[in-house]
Amino acid sequence: MTISGVTSLDFIALVWFLTCWLGYGRYATWLSRTRPSLVPAVLVFRRRWAERMCERENHQSDATILGNLLRGALFFASTTMFILGGLVALLGTTPKIIEVVSQLPFTGPFEVWFWEVKALILIGIYVYAFFKFTWSALQYNILSIVLGASPKPSADSQEHAHHVEIATQIAAMAGDSYNNGIRAYYFSIAPMAWFIHPLFLIAATAIVTFALYRREFHSPILSALISAPSKGRH
Repeated sequence: MTISGVTSLDFIALVWFLTCWLGYGRYATWLSRTRPSLVPAVLVFRRRWAERMCERENHQSDATILGNLLRGALFFASTTMFILGGLVALLGTTPKIIEVVSQLPFTGPFEVWFWEVKALILIGIYVYAFFKFTWSALQYNILSIVLGASPKPSADSQEHAHHVEIATQIAAMAGDSYNNGIRAYYFSIAPMAWFIHPLFLIAATAIVTFALYRREFHSPILSALISAPSKGRH
């Protein structure tokens, strides 16, 4: 069945993509409650960092770390703006691009309006990523203010514990926003395959989801992070 050149396979592929993209984050959060994953493992070190901040008078090294984190978020935010500019320009050259892509294997006839819808979906993904990266940058900026307000090493333990909790939560939220932006970048690869064929979108979405799952739950860096505390006790 087709509707103005849109097949039922296109609808299935789009639903599959949206389910994986929007559902993966919640699934990863739920799964991380019962098994080791990258985000909780890094959170342990965020807390340790916050604890060390309260133990030292000189915060130059902490400011350097925060600067690196902030630059990373701002880099992706600015890169996203360039990508958005390219995608908007893409809408103005749709007929020419359709003519080129239609020569590729597995491609069928294209409707101009549906091609533009696909481009708009890509734009929407990068707009989402832009908001996530800029929000992450703002949160890291706030964390730098919290760093400047760190209590003196001679302060009482309750004040230290309260400050550590605040810094850890802000660092975790900033990292979560950054991680969601990175996930959007990963998932933006899949709709690019949709320009060729909806089956490619289904396959690309599955590959991206599996790659994210492997990196968050079975990557070598995760093994290194969760083994670090046990090694440190010997």
